[in-house]
Amino acid sequence: MKLYASSTLMWGKGIREMAQLAHEFHLDGIELWAEQAWFCHMNTREIVQVLKQYGLDVTVHAASWDTNICSLNERIRRKSLEEIFRSIIFADAIQAKNVTVHPGKRTLSAEWTLWHEKILNQSLDQLEEIANHYGITLSVELMEEVDKELITTAAALNRFITHRSEAIQTTFHITHISLDNVLNDLQRVNKMYLRDSTLEQPHAPLGDGKIKQKQFLERIMNKDYITVLDGFDTSENAWMLQKHLSYLETCRQAMEEIKFEVFSNKR
Repeated sequence: MKLYASSTLMWGKGIREMAQLAHEFHLDGIELWAEQAWFCHMNTREIVQVLKQYGLDVTVHAASWDTNICSLNERIRRKSLEEIFRSIIFADAIQAKNVTVHPGKRTLSAEWTLWHEKILNQSLDQLEEIANHYGITLSVELMEEVDKELITTAAALNRFITHRSEAIQTTFHITHISLDNVLNDLQRVNKMYLRDSTLEQPHAPLGDGKIKQKQFLERIMNKDYITVLDGFDTSENAWMLQKHLSYLETCRQAMEEIKFEVFSNKR
């Protein structure tokens, strides 16, 4: 498991502070949210230099907060695609080889699903072309089952992905999915996101919410996924990232004890 920190866990910090924290916590890399990098006026040349200095990998999360690549409104749809194109160009500039994208949602009711699916396919055609041009993989995210989200099951996402080139991969967020549905059925997974969730706090530290994290982690610890610790934190000491890592270490130790007991019982 390759462990990265989302840049949103270190909101308000420059790239050097982020890299120092990631290095201090023995992480493999950072996932930079494009909109955060633009909002904070990060310099692409400095990003490359600093990450190289600290020996960190980097991935990108494309613009998603105000975008919809299958919007009924053609101008919104076109602008959303432009923002993802811009995210891919940003990824290329900082030597990132992977970008997460959101698949868009319905503008109207469920009766419009087929129309939106047709538009999503057309949008993915364009994204696939530019991803191949830049030699970058796109991880299309399986979304949460909330109002108007279009792609919320493994089967639904597979339909849009499996006929495409290897430039198009998939990703999921542990708070959005059924564990068995994803691990058994979702194709081309190359990345996942970890955080916890409660009704009051949708961005909660691992172990503080409703997700059965230990059961999940036992099944994915040996997967070759990029695993991004996710959330939003403006604190000075990046407390949420620290809590994520503390929980993961507790899980790791528990699994090592189980393995030792099983080995001892076999002897």
